[in-house]
Amino acid sequence: MTKTELELALLSAAKIAKDSDFLVLGSQSILGSVKKPPKACLVSREVDLYPRKNHQASGLVLTALGPRSKFFKRHGFFVDCVSPEIATLPNGWVGRLVPFRVQKKRSITGWCLEPHDLAASKLAAGRQKDIDFVHELMRHRVIRRASLKGRIRDLPIRESAISEIICALEQKKLKKTIE
Repeated sequence: MTKTELELALLSAAKIAKDSDFLVLGSQSILGSVKKPPKACLVSREVDLYPRKNHQASGLVLTALGPRSKFFKRHGFFVDCVSPEIATLPNGWVGRLVPFRVQKKRSITGWCLEPHDLAASKLAAGRQKDIDFVHELMRHRVIRRASLKGRIRDLPIRESAISEIICALEQKKLKKTIE
């Protein structure tokens, strides 16, 4: 996915939802929070959005821009409407959101996860694709280990799960060497 595609997703969702403010959750939030994200982090053809003001429009957006839509067939990517509750995010994440303003219409904003918040959330999910994603962020020095550890400690999960994630990070079990 590209920044231009993220802009198209936001423009299209804004028209349908009659909302100009969206949360961008999931891996593609990296497009709005990092100037030049690693290419390996941009392979997803899905962007997870959530209308911040008009939540009820999520179903309409999903129907028009989702995986079975004409939008997907035309553009090769789709929008999934998700709520923030779907992700396990560190305490204080809302205050660290990064605004991504659509160039053609500056009034439309996608609020993207700060990279360390995104990485902590991905590690909490524990899927291999998420671990690979975090590995790429660290390999390209988009995130720092010490900051990531702090965000992991701020996850609203049981202490034993936090310890497991940090232990895996310290023992380099996340795959290859995460340096």
